[in-house]
Amino acid sequence: MPSYCRTLIAVILPLLATASCGGDTTEAGAREPGLPVAMLATSTDYCEIPEMALDVLADRPGPGAPPVDDVNWFARPVAHPGDDWIVAFATHDQNYIYNLTTDERVAIPDRSDAVATPDGRYMTVPSYYTSDSNTRFYSVAPMLAALAEGRDVADMEPAFIHDHPAMHRVYYQSTAVVGEVDTDSGLETTYRLMFSGTADDSGFRIVDYLFRHSADRGELLDVQASAPMSICPEVHNDLNTPFISKDGRYVAAYTSDIAGNAYADGASLKVYEITSADPSAGATSCREVLDLGFVAGKADFSFDGSMLTFHLSQGQYLTPFVNGGLPVSTITDIMVARLDRDPDGRIIGSSGLQRLTTSLTAGVGSYFPAFLPDGTLFYLSNTAPRESEAEKTFRFRVVDPNSRGWRTRGMTGEADAELWRSLGELWQNACISPSLGHSTTPEDDGPFPLDQHELPSQAMSLTPAQCGALVDDAQTGEGVPDLDWAALEALWRAIEP
Repeated sequence: MPSYCRTLIAVILPLLATASCGGDTTEAGAREPGLPVAMLATSTDYCEIPEMALDVLADRPGPGAPPVDDVNWFARPVAHPGDDWIVAFATHDQNYIYNLTTDERVAIPDRSDAVATPDGRYMTVPSYYTSDSNTRFYSVAPMLAALAEGRDVADMEPAFIHDHPAMHRVYYQSTAVVGEVDTDSGLETTYRLMFSGTADDSGFRIVDYLFRHSADRGELLDVQASAPMSICPEVHNDLNTPFISKDGRYVAAYTSDIAGNAYADGASLKVYEITSADPSAGATSCREVLDLGFVAGKADFSFDGSMLTFHLSQGQYLTPFVNGGLPVSTITDIMVARLDRDPDGRIIGSSGLQRLTTSLTAGVGSYFPAFLPDGTLFYLSNTAPRESEAEKTFRFRVVDPNSRGWRTRGMTGEADAELWRSLGELWQNACISPSLGHSTTPEDDGPFPLDQHELPSQAMSLTPAQCGALVDDAQTGEGVPDLDWAALEALWRAIEP
């Protein structure tokens, strides 16, 4: 193992979780371009992997704003007519709408899981987090007005309440718009929401809601809700944490042959097309269109359907739910996949991957990424493990998902997957050692050493220059492994600038 790697691991890496390679932070909270990002592309220091290898467009809360010391579960974007980046999230069991551009937030109704419809007309809250155990729809326009004026609207009345015996105490929803029609009497919009199961009835289900608005003033006239439909027989249990695409045609879900919270060989994040939905039968039919090859969950489709983002989990294999930060045995990081579609708009594959963040500190990571309407994405990050006595702070970071080079050869083919595993193992052998405090005993439940299925994603943290240096060192060091070195070189040379 190179001596400089040992020094970096022992001295520098503990600082990386709080250091940004995106330059200095302005008073507004955005990252100014800095020299470290420019240098990163040519650095051959493969053991020095910064937390963010890209410029951060916004980093919130900024200086002078109230800190966020708790985040309940996830956060989601709020589409609106302006250019500001607005999201909804919950802290201390209270929903908020948060302008990441102006760094202002106000309280909105209910306790958690506030998710806006993709058109920005309604904010939805699942029944688990409402006072009457019924799913609620709120108009977003009054929330935006209150946000601009800096006043809380936690007591505003819902526009629609869905009371159905099979939908009491559901949570963790995603939203879609599956159709919109202009009629003589007004606008008819069909929303599709996907919810988790309940304590009594496991399994995710979707409901289609037909909203009718008047032609003159756009007021809500009527809502018709379909019967709940179980989603995709291939999505077996509530730990699969599926998300629906913005057009309601696709579902991204972790798939496993076992229902428990344990890793299973062959488990991975897959994309399914919903081929039929039958409310009378309470069921849907689906077909697999893409296997990303990663053990990952909590994915999100971009508004234009061109990309899919998700978080990886190391140590605890999936980390499907996060409340108040990450456990000390876990690291999470953000990835993006570029989706390929045929002339008819159907997803047929993926042509590139990017890893946007890398944490090497146990209990610290970036998670629950989601796209904003303009194509940027934001994610949550924590600064200290959930069990730690240290002060808890959470960040909302907005980044450009195109700002790193795409790994054009991903995990969809076994040959390439094996090459990524080999590259990850070379990195681990060079940069992680028991002598540096990372136990390799079976009793250790920390995130290092990496499991076999975690090695490829770790390798994707490396730049081409770092890959080249790692492969060169591995070939000239002691105990050279028997690998296809030409194939490894071709793999990292295929990374787009």
